[in-house]
Amino acid sequence: MLELNNIKLAYGSNEILKGVDLSVQRGDVVSIIGPSGTGKTTLLRCINYLAKPASGTIALDQIRMDYQAPDKAAIQAIRLRTAMVFQQFNVFRNMTVLENVMDPLVVVQGKSKQEAREIAVQELERVGLSGKLDHYPSQLSGGQLQRTGIARALAVRPDVMLFDEPTSSLDPELVGEVLKVIKDVASSGITSLLVTHEMQFAKSISNRIVFMDQGIVAAEGSPAEMFERPATPRLAQFLNAEHAI
Repeated sequence: MLELNNIKLAYGSNEILKGVDLSVQRGDVVSIIGPSGTGKTTLLRCINYLAKPASGTIALDQIRMDYQAPDKAAIQAIRLRTAMVFQQFNVFRNMTVLENVMDPLVVVQGKSKQEAREIAVQELERVGLSGKLDHYPSQLSGGQLQRTGIARALAVRPDVMLFDEPTSSLDPELVGEVLKVIKDVASSGITSLLVTHEMQFAKSISNRIVFMDQGIVAAEGSPAEMFERPATPRLAQFLNAEHAI
């Protein structure tokens, strides 16, 4: 369904991605793990062209693009079929919860306000926020803000959900409520890519784990293969360090 080939990206002399390949099947839940600064978030952002690789190719079903010759129509088509949940929530502070979820449906997809409202209410119920429709972001906890972001992403009916460390900005006691929603999303069959430091969660939710280190995919496999029988000393070292935290 989704294929990334030889993705390279650098900022000046700093190579972030050094030729990354990633293949995702429809319905996969892929967790991308690895040390900070190794390109996990950047890779996720390359999919919808929020980060702009110097070279490599992407294919999403029949949509294909060479990053050396980016095509506006292909970028738009990929963006319409993907939705991203950010670390920092990225909600509009001057809009209510309901308006935040309705906004991309009206502005990007051209739906009527009535249809957008119906979809938004349904998705906010799905993430447990039906009682917060008229609240503003300043009235919400971090967990509620992130669940608003997830509802907004789900509302556009994406083929691929991209989660960029969705719990990293949350207080520890709020992490569980967001992880539960993500697990519900993944179990519904939506193809999902998740950058996370929550190792136990990645193990429980994913059918594939991708370990990135120093700008490359250093190992990948099933959760059992990756966590119980690490194929490389570097992966074992990383997992031991995470377990010790």
